[in-house]
Amino acid sequence: MSTLTETAYYTRRAVNWVILGVIGYIILRTLFSIILMIWVAVFPPKAPPPNHAFNKLPALHFPQQATPSGQLSFQLQTIQGTVPDASPSATVYFMPKSASNLLALNQAQSFAKNLQLDPTPIQETKNIYRFNDSIFPLRALRFDIISSNFIVRYAYERDLSIFSEKNLPSSDEAQQETLNMLQLYNLNHDDFTGGSITVSFFKLIGDQLVPTTSLSQADAERVDMFRKPIGNISLFTPIPDQGPISVIFSGSSEAKKHIIQFAYSYWPIDYQTTATYALKTSNEAWTELQNGQGYIARYPTNSTTAVVRNVYLGYYDSFDAQNYLQPIFVFEGDNGFLGYVPAVDNVWVE
Repeated sequence: MSTLTETAYYTRRAVNWVILGVIGYIILRTLFSIILMIWVAVFPPKAPPPNHAFNKLPALHFPQQATPSGQLSFQLQTIQGTVPDASPSATVYFMPKSASNLLALNQAQSFAKNLQLDPTPIQETKNIYRFNDSIFPLRALRFDIISSNFIVRYAYERDLSIFSEKNLPSSDEAQQETLNMLQLYNLNHDDFTGGSITVSFFKLIGDQLVPTTSLSQADAERVDMFRKPIGNISLFTPIPDQGPISVIFSGSSEAKKHIIQFAYSYWPIDYQTTATYALKTSNEAWTELQNGQGYIARYPTNSTTAVVRNVYLGYYDSFDAQNYLQPIFVFEGDNGFLGYVPAVDNVWVE
């Protein structure tokens, strides 16, 4: 029969072995994790091949340009000294289109009334209707009854007196006014929650508003709202400084002249209906840009040479209807330069 001394001895040994076992397990698990991380870094798993589930995609249509990209000369001055490699594939998202609605015109009329416009519709095209302001004839709404996209505009070029008042809101106030309007008219979308909001300032030169640097010099200011990135990939509009939602404010105390433009161009994205597509190499995209096959979203200021510093993937968020949200190569450089090249391999583009 074992004594208490023997029992205590064997108990201490058992506890020691348990402690050693736990320490050994932690060390082995840590070593395994480190080895696995090194293995994955050296031999990364291959991404699944693109499925091209939408078959051939329609070509991206960029706006027509008075000055084609072929009239620029290009210099590549990235940190790497070359065009950085891009992912071999990317996700494409389906963009559903709104169906015709028998009540669409009535809804447009209700919206016009909420904006204190005459609800009598004036048909401009099959889908576009205009609504005028009976008190301020320079103010009008153009509304697409299929997409519900619109622009409300006061023709300030014909009434420059609205800029005699300088009561422009601060940047924060202008942003809040914009958000309040979206909430008031039920125009909020999750796409824009977490997206960037920018404020730009404009000075009246003749009858045109041109960019200026500060609120103190400004006669008007514009708030632009952009969709939030998808993953770590940002969305880019045809005019990169102008969002799908933008509002231009004057300093007028008259409410209907205070907002001289409210442009709303929202095309929904079905984030659940996707496909993956093979992409061009970044070198192929760079060659296309140099050959005048790209779209220059922003020309370099006072220069005919585009010095490119960064190249990365983005998504093209058109102001016009598109069936799919497609990736683009974005070329960013000195003096504000920004150029786009469609990223999907030409084999998969109609």
